[in-house]
Amino acid sequence: MNAPVTIEHFAPRWDVDPLAGPLTALVYDEGFAIGDLFRALAARARAQGSRLGGVIEREPPPAAPGRKCDMLLEDLASGETIRISQDRGAFARGCRLDLDGLTRACALALQSLPECDVVLLNKFGKTEAEGGGFRCVISDALALGVAVVIGVPRRNLDAWREFAGDFAQECDCA
Repeated sequence: MNAPVTIEHFAPRWDVDPLAGPLTALVYDEGFAIGDLFRALAARARAQGSRLGGVIEREPPPAAPGRKCDMLLEDLASGETIRISQDRGAFARGCRLDLDGLTRACALALQSLPECDVVLLNKFGKTEAEGGGFRCVISDALALGVAVVIGVPRRNLDAWREFAGDFAQECDCA
């Protein structure tokens, strides 16, 4: 059994505090437990008295044989769980992202921005790399002076850098 991912494991290697803002990318490789790290960051931020917004991955229930597990996000402001995957049947291939679910998650995150100190977003994924998804949450949060921390898979790092430019700091989770 793997040890749980903790902030303390990474903090000595990071030059910055990811919660200090304004925009921080947590860069990770496939298979890394980024959800665990975000849950630890959320706990730390709450312990420091920060009001949180955004969405992070929620651990799904086990999938039935031959099926993929659900992709679930937790809205940090309301506690609501949003399913962002489609059940396309046993052994289906291809993208399972439910754009309606992702749009709902974005809307919840946008709604809570005025009351937030920090926004956590689990992933700069394919949808964001292509110009959609949580990009509006990032830009609106920054316009309001709210710090943003987002997970960026290494495969999307070029698209992230093109989007964020020199404005973002990066913390490597490798």
